[in-house]
Order: sequence, then structure tokens, then C-alpha cells
Amino acid sequence: MTEWPFNQRVGSTFFIDAEEKLLEGRRGMVLVVGPQHPGSGHMRLFVVLDGDLITEVVPDPGFVHRGVEKLAENRPYWTLIPLVEKASIMDSANITYPVVLALERALGLEPPPRAKYLRVLMAELSRVRTHLYDMALLGIFLGHSTAFMWSFAIQDLYAEVFAKITGARTTISYAVPGGVRRDIKPSHVELVEKLLAKTEAKLRDFKTLFLDNPVTRARLEGVGTLDAKAVAELGVVGPFARASGVRYDVRKVHPYDAYGELDFEIAVEKAGDAMARTLVRWREIYTSIDIARQILKSLPESDVIDQALLFKNPEYRREGISGVLGVYTYIYPELGEYHGMAEASRGLTYVQLFTTSSQRLYRMRLVTPSWRNLRAMVEAMRGQRLADMPAVYMSFGYFPPEADR
Repeated sequence: MTEWPFNQRVGSTFFIDAEEKLLEGRRGMVLVVGPQHPGSGHMRLFVVLDGDLITEVVPDPGFVHRGVEKLAENRPYWTLIPLVEKASIMDSANITYPVVLALERALGLEPPPRAKYLRVLMAELSRVRTHLYDMALLGIFLGHSTAFMWSFAIQDLYAEVFAKITGARTTISYAVPGGVRRDIKPSHVELVEKLLAKTEAKLRDFKTLFLDNPVTRARLEGVGTLDAKAVAELGVVGPFARASGVRYDVRKVHPYDAYGELDFEIAVEKAGDAMARTLVRWREIYTSIDIARQILKSLPESDVIDQALLFKNPEYRREGISGVLGVYTYIYPELGEYHGMAEASRGLTYVQLFTTSSQRLYRMRLVTPSWRNLRAMVEAMRGQRLADMPAVYMSFGYFPPEADR
């Protein structure tokens, strides 16, 4: 493998030198894919070809880098949630989960039982929505525009429900240290139940037109295969590791909030190809629907915010995010180092916080699944035909803003 540091920008003016370095006297040509959105999603790939066979791929990420970790320094800790969720907007309920868990440890807060269940509910609905979003992009990458439109139509139903429950369609900032911003009403429960039923009804037809389509299967089966040993060595996480037989899911291995009280199975495939990575996420949609129904059936009655917060500000009123944020200005995290991790839709997300004696952080480290899975995606492309590169790319659900942070 050609060594090429990710942080070294390969500008167009240096392309001739880059081409010589990549080819190293070999027969072939270097094709530059990206960084325009279609086909690469705001990332540039230097693809070395021998005919139409891919012999080498060098990723050049960073085009949508926002400096989330740097921005988190010297900021009030309660501003981290809307900052971090921009890294994975469709999966905002999951990408912010480890931040909230770490802050709760720093602040000594314990969310009430109802809040824990509501967090898991929104996390699983976000998981369904994110998998549908990735399925839509996989469809359009394969030239299947119907799959693209159907997936986006279904996931937009989730945006409407999120708006009614949280006030926002996508970046919902629902979980906060000590609980959640808003309780749900009986009308919201009915909305979610209808949403889940509607999703299942649509998915039956979607499976017929896309997943069972012989053209789709021909494009995905046996393409970009990685075995369990390879994904373990490459540090792959999430459904993309489970597609190669690695049975690891943070929700089961290190349960957080209500996950330890719920009954669900981990979706695992063994083929390790693009089809397996797609099927694992497809099965996880049904798992998330089942978890959501368990939560609605056994949702406990309690407050939705730790009462310790209220004692800090006796004038607190239940007025949503503005009221909750007002409470945080009265409390300070303990000085130290705190960790949090969660199973986001695309895999394990990890946060490390270094707090000060004030409300501002000294350092935040955020490790996202797309960044962890980038090496494996590149490895899976080697030896494939150029026409299969988009299929391998989106079989990993790679999301550049999540990787670049």
C-alpha cells in the first residue's frame, strides 16, 4: 500500500507529482474522483487503475472539516450538543449520546427512568432514518433512482414526527445532561405507532423493488469483501464489522440508559461483502422498530429531567430548551477526564472530555465511526472494477462530515 498521510493536502497544482508517487513506475493511470458531491460525497479519492481494475486508492478527506474538537475548547459545556450533532445530522440523537453520557458523569447527574427510555426511543428512530438515508444514497450510486426517492420519502416521515416531538426536523438536540428537553404526549405516542406501522408497510415493497432486485444483487454480492480478521485489524465498527461476522454492539456489550432492560438481537452477517453490509442495516431497521415498540409499551412514569438540576435554579419552568439551558449556568462539572460511548447508526462513537473548574472545557476528543471505517472502505475497493467503486463506497455508509468533524 502506498503511504500517504491524510493531513497532507494534494492540491491540483501538485497532481503530476502525486501521480508519479502513486504509480511508482507501474503501468496504469490515476483517476481523481471528487471532491464534488456526486459519487464521492465531499471527499477526493486518488484511484490508480490498471485498465478498469483498481490497484490502489488513496483517500483525501477533510473537505468538510469544521474543527468541532477545536471549537469545543473554552466553550460552555452545554453548547456541545448542537455543535457535535452537526457531524451527523440525520443521526443527531446518536452522535450526541456519548457527549451527554460523559457530561452526566462530570456533573453527577442521573436521568430519570422515563428520560432514559425516551432517549433510546429517539436514538432508535434516528437509526431507522439514518439507515434509510444511506440506503437512498446507495440506490442512487447504483443508478437506482426509485430506491433513492422511496428511501427519502420514508425518512421524511420521521422528520415530521421529530418536528412535532422536539420542535426540529433533523438536528433535534433532544437528549441533554440529566434527561431530555421535552416529555412526549399521548398524541406523540400515537404518531410514533402510526409511523412504525407505515414504515413496515412501505419496506415490504421497497425490499421487492430494490434489495430483491437481481440487478442490485449482482452489483453488491461478492463485491468489496472483507473477512472478520481483516475488519478487526482495520478497526471497523458498527454494522460494517457485524457484516463480516464480528458480533460487537455497544448496546449489548456496554448497555447504557434503557438498553439493558430491552430484549433485542444483534444483526450479523458473515459474507462480508457489500450485500452483507446492506442487509445488516436492513435488519437493524426492523430491530429498531421492535425496540421502539417495546419502549412505547413499557414507558415508565417519572420526570424527564434530574431534579438535582432544578434545585440549582428555583425559578426553573418547564419551557423546553431555554429553561433547561438556564439551569446549566448554575452548575459546574468536576475537574477531570470523562468518557462516553454509544452505538451510533454507523458504529461506535466515542467522546473524551477534559473539564476545568469552570463551565468551559479544556479539550474534547470525538471519534466517529465513518473515520474508523475509512481505511476499510479503501481496502475493500482494491481489486474491484472501477464501476463497483460507488457500490463499495456507500455499502460502508461513509458520511464525510461525520469523518471530517
